[in-house]
Amino acid sequence: MASLKKRGDIYYIRFFRKINGKRERKAFSLGTTIKREAEKLRIEFEDKHIRGEIDPFNGWTPQKEAEKKREKLKGKYVPLHKAADQFIEQRSQANATTKKNYRKHLDMLMKKLGKTMPVTKIYESDIREFCFRSDLAPATQASYLRHLKVFFSWLHEKDILKEDITSNIKPPRIPQKISQKTISRKQLDEVFKAFDKFYKIQEKKGSVTKPHQKRLWFKPMINTIYYCGLRAKEAVNLQWTDIDLTGNPNDPEDFGRIYITNRDDNTTKSGKERVIPIRKPLKPWLEQWYKDQGEPSDGYVFPSSTGLNRYHGMSPGSLSKSFKKFVKKASKVPNTVTLHGLRHSCATDLLRKGVPIHIVQKIMGHSSVHVTQIYEHLDQNDITNAIKGIE
Repeated sequence: MASLKKRGDIYYIRFFRKINGKRERKAFSLGTTIKREAEKLRIEFEDKHIRGEIDPFNGWTPQKEAEKKREKLKGKYVPLHKAADQFIEQRSQANATTKKNYRKHLDMLMKKLGKTMPVTKIYESDIREFCFRSDLAPATQASYLRHLKVFFSWLHEKDILKEDITSNIKPPRIPQKISQKTISRKQLDEVFKAFDKFYKIQEKKGSVTKPHQKRLWFKPMINTIYYCGLRAKEAVNLQWTDIDLTGNPNDPEDFGRIYITNRDDNTTKSGKERVIPIRKPLKPWLEQWYKDQGEPSDGYVFPSSTGLNRYHGMSPGSLSKSFKKFVKKASKVPNTVTLHGLRHSCATDLLRKGVPIHIVQKIMGHSSVHVTQIYEHLDQNDITNAIKGIE
């Protein structure tokens, strides 16, 4: 007699017997969190126990049973269909949908190579030919390879193959349109709403109690990147000595400028320094941040995330991670939007507003106009609006 018991998230199988009127019990971990899988194993092991094939009270364990199955697969001739069946059976941690996907990809491989093809006779060239067909989109090719990599890694792990024949195969680069990475002003406001909502909840829970825990730099920094087209490295290295908030007092349209300098840390990508005019929507953000920081004369504009030391900057990686976190929390913003997409958004927005391309080139710090031309991805709305404007 056997039953199931759940401890934490893991299912256990329990066997019972009576000897001299005394009841004994043995429990073994089944290594799965899925009830359906656990029930299947319970039926299998209970039947074997009844038939006398296993003895749970004398050294038997589910792990030893699994090892026996692996031993059966070892040898010179293991047909692809048997290896596939065993692989699917042992994916106890995978849900039904994941298993179905593995089965689908392995069935396609069997259709190409044959069900009885010995796995030892499958070569790297076979996998490349199967995955990288010219009629498949790069994303589909990557999906094929991803599923087969798990399968052949398992074959190697179980000593069925001497080496993983997929280890040197790299997935294709999936091209992503710049428009997928960019963000509109309206969408950026949605990101800020998600930011405000998150910290409101954290404060209510008592998880955030100090000002520096609230990432107060987030909105002014992200707005600066958005309106100035800064690279992440340029943003984190920006210092107050690089910012002129006064502008020309005789010119009401002059809101100041930001100087991107090439310090010893090679801040700029091209090695060239540039001057970026501060746009009107950005000016109040920078002025308020300047006041909040105590009107400093030097130090980083956006210091480390703690905000406790203005001479200690943050890393581009942590900035990118923070931005992506709130992009994912903003329901109306595509997850394809990236921090670098803010830079793309700036160039796209300037071109759409009619700023000459050679001026946009200078603002972005591109080496040539040809680089800036990648942002001329005008959609149908842009074209329609342009025609309206000339009538």
